[in-house]
Amino acid sequence: MQPWDPPVDLSNDKANENESTSDLRRRLRRNGMLPPLLFYDRPINIGHTGTIFDPYIPPDGDGQSSLLSTKRLALLKDNLLNKGKNYKDLSLLKSHEPSFNSKRFTIEAENIYVEAHDLLQNYRQNESRLFELVTEKALVDMTADLKLRTLQWKFVGNIEPPRVVQIRCNELLSKGNVYAQVTVRFYTQQILSIYNRFGRLLYGNPDTAVDVLEYVVFERHISDEYGTWRLHGKVSRPNSTVNYTYIPTQRLFPVNSSTTSESNKLISNSRNDVDNPISLNSLNKDNMN
Repeated sequence: MQPWDPPVDLSNDKANENESTSDLRRRLRRNGMLPPLLFYDRPINIGHTGTIFDPYIPPDGDGQSSLLSTKRLALLKDNLLNKGKNYKDLSLLKSHEPSFNSKRFTIEAENIYVEAHDLLQNYRQNESRLFELVTEKALVDMTADLKLRTLQWKFVGNIEPPRVVQIRCNELLSKGNVYAQVTVRFYTQQILSIYNRFGRLLYGNPDTAVDVLEYVVFERHISDEYGTWRLHGKVSRPNSTVNYTYIPTQRLFPVNSSTTSESNKLISNSRNDVDNPISLNSLNKDNMN
């Protein structure tokens, strides 16, 4: 039977209001107690890179140029350099994921792309599933303008099968912490319509399918054993004025030809009056008289 130890009497060993840090530490050590440890560091969870490193530059005209042009030679040179980098980063990707295959990956990428855009129509209720399909950066970009708007989207089909055009791997923060980004070319038919909060059509047409050419980037933390591929962003040309695809609005109902002809006459007459300042001066004088 172990001896009974009475509780420690700390009634006569209370802290003073003006007690310094050294006195507090000395008092706690005298009573066999450890001083409190204060942690001011915040935990950081890095689930994605937050950017697209070495973004793919789509060629002019989707790479369709004459064999005798200088653009064709420059395009062949860029393709050769891109293939060399792809082969190097593909070997690094397969060292972490031996089962990776470009052709099989396009099927997985298409499923992620279609499901993510389907859930985007009601993203508030599907937010937990969207975080499994897209990165935090992509979700903010995709839902930034949909707070007061309604999105209707439908995937019709592929015009050309998707294919991998670029593979890049990069280390983040420390050596061995590798992220992989794969750019996939999609040439599809889609139906898109965006309505404002009053139900008015802003973009697209709910009855017309439009051809869409996109270069979509998918990312995965390959150093993480449980990492998954997620949609990360979209790549556009540097000289492009729009970073994402907007389908222009199309008229749903025919317009009366008589009203359009009258409006065109009024517009032409106003333009003639502006081009002829003499007629404007004469009108002003008549009004003054």
